[in-house]
Amino acid sequence: MIYENLQNSRIEEKTQEPGKAPSQSFLWRILSWTHLLLFSLGLSLLLLVVVSVIGSQNSQLRRDLGTLRATLDNTTSKIKAEFQSLDSRADSFEKGISSLKVDVEDHRQELQAGRDLSQKVTSLESTVEKREQALKTDLSDLTDHVQQLRKDLKALTCQLANLKNNGSEVACCPLHWTEHEGSCYWFSESEKSWPEADKYCRLENSHLVVVNSLEEQNFLQNRLANVVSWIGLTDQNGPWRWVDGTDFEKGFKNWAPLQPDNWFGHGLGGGEDCAHITTGGPWNDDVCQRTFRWICEMKLAKES
Repeated sequence: MIYENLQNSRIEEKTQEPGKAPSQSFLWRILSWTHLLLFSLGLSLLLLVVVSVIGSQNSQLRRDLGTLRATLDNTTSKIKAEFQSLDSRADSFEKGISSLKVDVEDHRQELQAGRDLSQKVTSLESTVEKREQALKTDLSDLTDHVQQLRKDLKALTCQLANLKNNGSEVACCPLHWTEHEGSCYWFSESEKSWPEADKYCRLENSHLVVVNSLEEQNFLQNRLANVVSWIGLTDQNGPWRWVDGTDFEKGFKNWAPLQPDNWFGHGLGGGEDCAHITTGGPWNDDVCQRTFRWICEMKLAKES
């Protein structure tokens, strides 16, 4: 179309008379051609800008798409790893549950065995209790028998002494006892606590020695020869008292200096509630559960 316009323009120029100015139609055509050219250039520029923008956006979209794909791949890898870890944990849990089931079964069997054992122990305890009761009865009978034998032995000893004195009646002490000023004394060779020593003397129809005078103190001290021995003096149930009821406050005393002190620093629990003769002779209070030798005393008796 542009070409035809140009051709027409040239024809008009040739046919136009020389010396005359171009016609108004020709100028209008020139202006139309210029507008059309400018419009085409503008449109081309606009298309170029649009294509550039679209290309830029397309590049950005491709980059974003690549980033998303990389993120998706990374997330997928992590999810796969988590699934593998969960599978591994599930296997471990299954193994743990199986092991726990085995342990529970073992404990159940042990519990049953323990119940059976408990029944056996209960049965044995009942048997032991019955046997213990029977032994206590036998021991009581045996103790009575021994005491009777001691009485018989004492009577025989005194009868023998009477025969030696041409049948005259004399006072005598049991065998292995020492006579002094109307009393018989027995000096132990072993050691016991104060309560055990007190019990022993009572079984012998005697009591732990009661020291009534300086003369008796000297006799015991010489006989002991620096051996610590329990005597029948205690304050376990209140003030100091002699085991045979002798008045302690009015009687003879032979405490060592600063004694009795009821010392608690020994670390054995409680104070000091029982008395003994020390190696030098004076008395000392001490823990009743300590073990020392002891002395039994009984009044001299006459046997016919």
